[in-house]
Amino acid sequence: MRWKNTQTEWGLTSRLFHWLMAAAILIMFAVGFTMINLPTTPLKIDLFRFHKSLGLLLLLLAIMRLFWRSIHPVPGLPAYLSDSEILLVRTGQYLMYALLILIPVSGWIINSAANLPMQWFGLFDVPAITGPSIKIEDYAKTAHLTLIIILGLAICAHILAALRHHTIYKNNILNNMLGRQTKD
Repeated sequence: MRWKNTQTEWGLTSRLFHWLMAAAILIMFAVGFTMINLPTTPLKIDLFRFHKSLGLLLLLLAIMRLFWRSIHPVPGLPAYLSDSEILLVRTGQYLMYALLILIPVSGWIINSAANLPMQWFGLFDVPAITGPSIKIEDYAKTAHLTLIIILGLAICAHILAALRHHTIYKNNILNNMLGRQTKD
C-alpha cells in the first residue's frame, strides 16, 4: 500500500482525501437541503451548527488536498484523450477545487454578515470574517446557492466521466480511485 501517488496510480493519501471529501459533500447536501425546509426548532439549529462545522472542515480538507497535490505528482491522463478532452478534464478539476474553497467561504461570510456566533463542532469559537451587513449576507447567500448548484452539476459530470472511462474506455481510472489493483 503506497501513501504517495505514482505516475500511474493514486496513492492512499489522495484516495482518502477524495472519498472523505465526497462523503462529507454528500452529507452537506443532505443536511443543507433538510435544514432549510424545517421550521425553526432546536433540531434545525443543531443541523445549521453541524453544517457550518462540516463546511469549515471541508475548507480545511480542500486546502490540505491542494497542498498535497502541489508536492506530489498525479497520475498522467490516458494518452488517447484529445486536447479538448484534456482541457475539459483540467477545467473540471480546477472548477471543483475552486468550488470546494468558495462554497465554505461564502457560508462563513453569510454567518459573519448575519452576526451569528459560530463554533467549530463546539470546540472553539470561529471568528467572523466580515462585519454585520444585510447586503453582504444577501450577496453571500446568492453566491452560496449558485456555487452549490454548480458543484452539484460538476459532481454529476465527474461521476459520468468516471463511468465513461470504466464502461466505454475500459481503463483503470475508476478502479485506481477505488483502490483496486488491476491491469489495463
